[in-house]
Amino acid sequence: MDHIEPGDDHSLSNLRSLCSWHHKQKSSREGAAAYAAKRRAIQKKFRRTEQHPGLL
Repeated sequence: MDHIEPGDDHSLSNLRSLCSWHHKQKSSREGAAAYAAKRRAIQKKFRRTEQHPGLL
């Protein structure tokens, strides 16, 4: 079974049956998107707000 919309909604309207190959493909895409979002959030913390003094 696969969740159509990610999350903890286990109602029948949010579940569908997928073969294992398609489920792996969908889960991989979702995992890669979550990883990329996490990396962007981490990189945003370390982004400079002013120019480096040596570049002035």
